[in-house]
Amino acid sequence: MLGQLFTPLSTAAVPLIYGLSHRALLRLGATSHERRLAGIRAHYYAMPARGEGNLPVLLLHGIADRAQTWSFVMPKLTTIGPVYALDLAGFGLSGFPPGQRYATIEQQTALVQAMIREVIGRPTLIVGNSMGGWIAVRVALATPELVAGIVLLAPGGAILRGRESWEPFLHTIELPDGRTVRKVLRQMYGRPPLPLYFAGEGLRSIFRRDPVTQFVAALDEHALLRPEDLRALRVPVAMIWGEDDYFIPRESRDFFCANLPHARVIFLPRCGHMPQQQRPREVAAFIREFARELAAASNPQRTSGHETATPNRSAT
Repeated sequence: MLGQLFTPLSTAAVPLIYGLSHRALLRLGATSHERRLAGIRAHYYAMPARGEGNLPVLLLHGIADRAQTWSFVMPKLTTIGPVYALDLAGFGLSGFPPGQRYATIEQQTALVQAMIREVIGRPTLIVGNSMGGWIAVRVALATPELVAGIVLLAPGGAILRGRESWEPFLHTIELPDGRTVRKVLRQMYGRPPLPLYFAGEGLRSIFRRDPVTQFVAALDEHALLRPEDLRALRVPVAMIWGEDDYFIPRESRDFFCANLPHARVIFLPRCGHMPQQQRPREVAAFIREFARELAAASNPQRTSGHETATPNRSAT
């Protein structure tokens, strides 16, 4: 009887959380928009710049997530310039590519490129978590003229040893039972707050939807990122990693750090796979500092003779 009552309540908790975060974003000054981009009905939030900054920022969420994941970070970035948070195809309030129930990495890349070209209109700082970081790299490789820089939060998509490296992850996100749900929450958040455990069934339902299951089933190794892809990046890169992140393969961090040796990097203790939710102040401060370095590098005359090299690597 208790289980029969708990399951629907847990499933309903996630839409409730999303509804509250949607209203919170609107109260903080965001506006909600829909527009057809790359053949997809796309939804995004926008916040105007507050101050003199004019570098646009585009926020990309990870798999089974949505734009509201940036609710705590988005208002803190408006000193950089206008800020946009996009629901990737098939997630949040965005639709699917025609005739499909999921989107490939190539289709997500095309959506982001269209967002920058048709909505933002100038080179943009892209910030991506997990799958969003994977897409950010793909956009920067294909169209560097659209990208001022990228900030990768626990990015996914590393080739590692091929699909076999990802099989444990792919099996885990099937979430076959409550025990696995609790395991995933610990992998994602390290020490998740108790309310997240209550929403476990809601999380399970999200990971079982077509945009996740069909994406995983159709995943092609050729879409994964190789060392030569990272070395070919010609835009400034920064990375944020949670030290307690066990959601994606642990080798991913070594893969990205080894192949992006000049990236600026921060490691956050007591943080899992979702730094934007767990440590929003530190994440926002790091992004703002990276944006200042980008501005200094593009305007050396404003630095009064001080060195303005490409942002370098650091750790905390």
